[in-house]
Amino acid sequence: MRVSFYFFFAFFISLFFVNAALSQERERRGPRFAMQKKQEAPDSLKSKYKYTEAFANGFYSNAGSPTRSASGKPGHDYWQNQADYNIAVTLDASQNKIFGNETITYTNNSNDSLEFLWLQLDQNLFEDSSRGNAIIPIRGSRNGARGQSFDGGYKISSVSVTSGKGRKKKTSSVRYKISDTRMKVYLPRPLKARGGKINLNIGFSFTSPDYGSDRMGVLETKNGKLFTVAQWYPRMCVYDDLNGWNTLPYLGAGEFYLEYGDFDISITTPSDHIVVCSGELLNPSDVYTAEQEKRWDAAEKS
Repeated sequence: MRVSFYFFFAFFISLFFVNAALSQERERRGPRFAMQKKQEAPDSLKSKYKYTEAFANGFYSNAGSPTRSASGKPGHDYWQNQADYNIAVTLDASQNKIFGNETITYTNNSNDSLEFLWLQLDQNLFEDSSRGNAIIPIRGSRNGARGQSFDGGYKISSVSVTSGKGRKKKTSSVRYKISDTRMKVYLPRPLKARGGKINLNIGFSFTSPDYGSDRMGVLETKNGKLFTVAQWYPRMCVYDDLNGWNTLPYLGAGEFYLEYGDFDISITTPSDHIVVCSGELLNPSDVYTAEQEKRWDAAEKS
């Protein structure tokens, strides 16, 4: 036991002096020596994974709201505004022009009164000075008019609003401002929240491009012109509970965010044209021969 004790005591004294020597060396070299092993790991082996970014809240940053639940479903106070359109347009095939008038019945179901309205003027993409023209290459792009020089864009001839009912019904011209592919209409008085309605009347016209951003154009054939017409009427921007008015400019690419609504449309074209349009035809006897109408009825019932 005595030998073992002396051996243990000697071993302990040796460790003491070794540790003391290492401590003195660390003090002499400073903190860098103590962290040397950790710093020697190459950057390529260090993980860049951050769990706080991988599992961030993202789209839904809170536990929901009265309009949008935490699951993403509509909440108990969810709402959407509505835009109903009554449009009458005429095609001038010789000039590739469309003339029209529209009345938009806009219903404000939001919790906010609205002092102005925003509309989308998609045809203004084809103005020479449009933002889309500034960023779209003339050649090699499917967006824009492919360098065609013509008098593009909407020509707005009138803007008015009709409000009230019966004897209180009143129509008055209103001030508006066009900014690229958007139009801001200033209302004579705020549109009431939770069900307020107003009729917005707009007179407009535009010339169709030969090629229009992969969505419209005019094709010359041996039998005459074939018109494919899109984005052919001023339409409401969306007002929602997330962003208020959604007024991003139209640059030629992308899809569209629109209010739901009903459409009542009248289209007048030269008599030798065939009109293809979505919706339900309300006056077949005015546009079909007796044989065509008979076949139409048979197809509808098949």
